Amino acid sequence: MFYIVLLGAAALVYALLLPGRKSATEIKQAGTGDLEATLEQFMSEIERENEELIGLVAQMKQELTSKQLAHQEQIVELRQRMVDVEYTARQNASRLEPLEQASVTISSQTAAVEDGPQPEVTATAPLTVVEDIQPESDSRELTEDIPAEPEVADSVRDRYPELFELHAKGKSMDTIAKTIGIQRGEVQLILQLAKREESL
Repeated sequence: MFYIVLLGAAALVYALLLPGRKSATEIKQAGTGDLEATLEQFMSEIERENEELIGLVAQMKQELTSKQLAHQEQIVELRQRMVDVEYTARQNASRLEPLEQASVTISSQTAAVEDGPQPEVTATAPLTVVEDIQPESDSRELTEDIPAEPEVADSVRDRYPELFELHAKGKSMDTIAKTIGIQRGEVQLILQLAKREESL
């Protein structure tokens, strides 16, 4: 009888303890599920941030590549401009060389005329009288003694008639340069040389 009572008491205690264990297990399982959900959410956020970083890096690479291409195009353009400027400078130098030579020739001729003997007006009349009175041989000697006038080279106006014709019509230097096919500086130099010839 006593043993039966003890067995019933033990069964009752076991029955009371069993629901508590079950609830603890359920709580533990619920906590594990929440932790897994949190970890999954955290991993998804990390993946999203990684994708954003990858996209940002790709965009930066694309912008850097486009900037490098633009810089290369600018460098090529600058080099081409330098080549064009050098070519134009050589052409201008080759065109100015004959004008400089003409200027030197005119200067030397001007100096020769200024340093040479100047004819006297008063000696003309007596010379004609002597030619009438003296024999033919004396006349030839006098003629040979008279220095011959130096031959004058073609003037600048004779070399560039079209230029001076346009200038006389009031055309600008730029228009004259485009019409004739020379540089504006050459037009200005030719006009200055012509003025210098006229002032002599």
